Amino acid sequence: MNPKVSIIVPNYNHAPYLQERLDTVFNQTIQDFEVILLDDASTDGSQDILKNYAKHPKVSHYIVNAENSGSPFKQWQKGMALAKGEYIWIAESDDYCEVTFLESTLRYLSQGHAICYTQTLDVNSYGSDLKSRLPYTAQFEPNIWENHFVMDGTVFNTNYLLVKNVIPNASAVVFRRDIVKNSYFNKYLLKMTMCGDWLFWIRLCANNSIAFVSEPLNYFRYHDTMSRRHNTLQKQRLRLEEEAVLRREVFRNLGIQNKQQETLLYKKWFALHGFFEVFTKRFYSIKLSHTLRSTLFLMFVSLKLKNRFRF
Repeated sequence: MNPKVSIIVPNYNHAPYLQERLDTVFNQTIQDFEVILLDDASTDGSQDILKNYAKHPKVSHYIVNAENSGSPFKQWQKGMALAKGEYIWIAESDDYCEVTFLESTLRYLSQGHAICYTQTLDVNSYGSDLKSRLPYTAQFEPNIWENHFVMDGTVFNTNYLLVKNVIPNASAVVFRRDIVKNSYFNKYLLKMTMCGDWLFWIRLCANNSIAFVSEPLNYFRYHDTMSRRHNTLQKQRLRLEEEAVLRREVFRNLGIQNKQQETLLYKKWFALHGFFEVFTKRFYSIKLSHTLRSTLFLMFVSLKLKNRFRF
């Protein structure tokens, strides 16, 4: 008999956090699951820890890559191909959760919803300095994340996910395995380092129902090695380029867009470039499919001149 849930734990150099991560997985109040341990050629001693947990009867696979794959989403794809459960939970190796996480999400999923995620608290490397995620969604009125909700996924995409990534991280989400298409893991997503999860959630939500549990059952860990830190000009530019790819993909495949956010994307891009960079090829990498190159040029020049002669 196949398990109810396949828990995929993709790891790369998260040895300090693995024990807490795996203990909160194996001690869930719902025990109908398999665990798939994936290591992406860690060099920090992670494999010594994983070997011990690989002996647990709930572990169906323990796979160590000989070389780093270069993409966390290749690991997601590998785990899903191995999974036998009705539902998937990608439990990131540096996060952790309450032992009631699966029980709470499966309650909604058993009612016919395809996706369920819980509120998240941000924590530091030591699991302290807890911060609520509610300020992150405070721009929406009402702030629907203050309470439980269920919603049509297309509506959720249009009203929320096309504004910003309101699903904080993979560890907070459980979803039905049969709604994932292999085409989701195309060349665009596999190249991403910052916006891939955001694109994945938009694809997953389309034509499906999503539920949210407002109780904070997931803990998202901020630390020095995480890829989400946009602390250099290069990373800030790359982050915007990936968002442009995302918006092109969503418009091409789902036919939806958010013009206000597209304009904001351009303004952020312009702010990171000097005047003469408008004549470089990379400057136009941000261009969305329904924007003319000449229009982008004029928008940039107009904004720069306006800022220069502002009194």
